[in-house]
Amino acid sequence: VLLPFAGTAREMGSYQSLVWVNIITLCGTVLIPLGYFITQGVDEIRKEGSEMVLAAPMTWAGVLSGLSTFTFGMTSQFMLTEIISEMKDPRELPKAYVKISAPFQLVAFMVAGIGGYYYLGDKVDGMINENLPFNATLQVAAACLVIHMLISYLIKGVVFCRAILTKAKEKYANPDDQRKRSMAAWNAVVIPTLACAWLFANLVPFFGDAVDLLGASFTPLSCWVMPIVMFVRYYVDADEEERPKVGILEWILMAAEMALGLVLMVLGTKSSIETIVSKWQVYGYPFECHCQGLWSTCACSADHYGMDWCEIMALANATLANASDMSATLANSSLGSAIAGSLTGSP
Repeated sequence: VLLPFAGTAREMGSYQSLVWVNIITLCGTVLIPLGYFITQGVDEIRKEGSEMVLAAPMTWAGVLSGLSTFTFGMTSQFMLTEIISEMKDPRELPKAYVKISAPFQLVAFMVAGIGGYYYLGDKVDGMINENLPFNATLQVAAACLVIHMLISYLIKGVVFCRAILTKAKEKYANPDDQRKRSMAAWNAVVIPTLACAWLFANLVPFFGDAVDLLGASFTPLSCWVMPIVMFVRYYVDADEEERPKVGILEWILMAAEMALGLVLMVLGTKSSIETIVSKWQVYGYPFECHCQGLWSTCACSADHYGMDWCEIMALANATLANASDMSATLANSSLGSAIAGSLTGSP
């Protein structure tokens, strides 16, 4: 499905309509589950014993996990250079990013987080769409998520593949070069990259914890630490007349950001690895069939929302099993008594 687009898209803006599809599907991923929750109500959706509190007790592991997830979702410095290179007017970046992109991302996070927490409470587990029952709502929300992730891969894959092609064969890396040899070179990079992405996605059976690990390790390094280090190096090496003016408050903010990045890289990575190790037996092996939340069977999704009948079936089966055991015991007891009576000559 993705290969025809990836094989022909050599710039992030090659398929501009996909950007709008990406935004629409992202909204659908969040708003469809929330719409279902609203129609059903809190009493129906929220699990027994789950509650919503204004301020829950915080732990270091919880804080670091939340920061890692937020960092992975909100940071975009590793893409901004390529975005600037394709803009008609690069001076519009602060306006586009600060006034449009970043607020949209923040609102999407807040709506999904606060809305989901309100309806599901503190016993919530997994992503918001994983808390839907097995019906058309879940299927549509899942389809939106799949399309959103595929388009996100396409956009980031353009940057990654162009960097590889530029390093390997720079004369074929120009996106305006539509010669057959240039397109063949592009696809020679795109196809193995797509295959490696599929392989890696199936090798790692823990999506949420993998996001935390990436958000704690590589993201702060590439999006916080390295940009600050490069700016400081430029500031020191630049001539007096070319050196940018930086106020004391800006230096303090950069120092705080650097400190947060280093803490997240060390403690956050340690916490994420410990979480993965502790759940290693639960994840299963690579390429193993992980049917939890995918198949509406008691063997796979007994704890899934809307599968309460599995508990009733388990209780009924246990009752039948106990009844069968009791019947077998009584039968064996009667047979034993009959045999004993015949041996002793009693009636």
